[in-house]
Amino acid sequence: MQKFILLLIVLFYSSCSFFGGPDYDSAADSTGLSFDGIDDYIQIDANVLPDSGDFSIAVWGKADSKQTGNRIVLSQNDTTGSPFYFGSAKESGTAGFIRMGDDWEKVHDHSFPVDDNWHYYTIVNDGTIGDSAEIIDTSAFYLDGKMIQSVMGQGKNYPTAEPFYIGTQWDGSGEYFSGMMDGIAVWDVKLSPEEISILYNDGDGLDPTADTLDYQSSSHLIGFWPFNEGLDSTVADYSGNDYDGAIYGATWTRIESKLGDTADTLDQDVADKEEIPEQDEPKQVLWGKIFNQKEKPLSKARVTLYGYREGDQDEYYFETTVRTTRAGDYELHDYRPWDTLAVSLAGYKPMVMTIAELDVTDLPLDFYLNKAKPRRNKIKSDEETAAMARLALKNYEMIQGLISNARPREVITIPTGIHIVSKPIVVENDTNITIQGEIATGIVLNDLNKPVLIINKSENIVFHDLRLGHSEAPRGICDAEVVVVDDSRRIYINSCEISGSGTIGVKVTDSDGIAVVSSFVHDNSWFAFSFRNCKNVRIENSRIIENKDLIFKRSSDVAMFSNTIQK
Repeated sequence: MQKFILLLIVLFYSSCSFFGGPDYDSAADSTGLSFDGIDDYIQIDANVLPDSGDFSIAVWGKADSKQTGNRIVLSQNDTTGSPFYFGSAKESGTAGFIRMGDDWEKVHDHSFPVDDNWHYYTIVNDGTIGDSAEIIDTSAFYLDGKMIQSVMGQGKNYPTAEPFYIGTQWDGSGEYFSGMMDGIAVWDVKLSPEEISILYNDGDGLDPTADTLDYQSSSHLIGFWPFNEGLDSTVADYSGNDYDGAIYGATWTRIESKLGDTADTLDQDVADKEEIPEQDEPKQVLWGKIFNQKEKPLSKARVTLYGYREGDQDEYYFETTVRTTRAGDYELHDYRPWDTLAVSLAGYKPMVMTIAELDVTDLPLDFYLNKAKPRRNKIKSDEETAAMARLALKNYEMIQGLISNARPREVITIPTGIHIVSKPIVVENDTNITIQGEIATGIVLNDLNKPVLIINKSENIVFHDLRLGHSEAPRGICDAEVVVVDDSRRIYINSCEISGSGTIGVKVTDSDGIAVVSSFVHDNSWFAFSFRNCKNVRIENSRIIENKDLIFKRSSDVAMFSNTIQK
């Protein structure tokens, strides 16, 4: 009987709360808040934004076109110098451009709409930067459900000081927002493009507290303020985390719809202008279906676009990936110049093609994947696979054991032959060792998602006569670098071959005294070299051939002498 009563209590409280918070009835929500641009704002006395990892922010806003000067939508301070703020700067007339945290410089060139219409702003912060095994660390900004800019290795604001402000700047400088706001939400995950599109819901909005279709992140809400009270001087947090806020000056207003006027009531010239993308960033859209050869739609297939902004050495190759729905549908939106498209699904042969090979103006663009050929003599093939896996593990343990047991000033010689390994070879906290090969000594990693060789916190390390790369894979399939160096000093790579469809041949961060001499760096699908925050880098007497591009560098001193370079 006691267990039954306890169950009833649990069910009662579950029915009255959403993750411990109040129930949200979207059908009954007909209010928002109006901000006068002079002194109105909301203050939440908590560190709402996470101080690490992924997070996403979404807000509905209707900016007043009559306001002059800068305006802030959201902000939060940081004691270590990485505050978060999002808003706009006045440019001329009714135009403005986006202002966001210092790490979001690439989004600043885009317009912030101040047209007295509702817009849905979504910020996706990727927390994978610093993980050398994961090159894909893309943050992104979305407007009305469509991505307008992504930033690789940027957008990493992690404010740690409270409070969290809505409608003003965190530092007391003002920059108040003029207009209306509604439905602000924060998640502790990266929302997918599909989820953002569904939440936008063609301008009608969607309840983020309940999973719907491709939106499956309601359990990751860490703050949600629907502004549905219609009275009182506070706004309630419906995530269950009790991040309630105090209203200072902002007034309640009724919102019938965010869809705005119908097309026949709009001035046609204005409507036409709003539909035209920016001329310097033409919008590109790709959509269609993925089928098998029997014309059955394939769900969860990956559709990936790769590209690079030519002439901009301060930007990595970018990547945009979506997965098909249960009906086999995919849709990609991007403002950047694409180079390569890849379609893949486990059990099927991947398709990799350049955009030049496709007619992206003739949509929908459907693709048909072929099943991977069944292996002959399955029992024998399974035995061979198991034997190769055992050999790869044995090779890894042999090479890693030699390095891990090395003493300072020791020369390690790896036996001749191509050694397929199952894990990255790691040199960590080592000093004064030489790792060399004999004739035709190679290390090949069979995991396309991890670097072949990682050097971390080491000093005076020499690599000589080694071939390093991944197992062969079509371009765009390998997701990792070949050699990664981090926080190290005086690393000397001599007479080595570095290739194998790696995204980057040699990637170095926060290091000093790096030399690549008399080496052969080729066929890497992004850059031959990448340097960030590095000093005294020297690349000399090397052949650098058929890489997608030569070098990415940021805050680095790189000198190149007597190299043979062919793109």
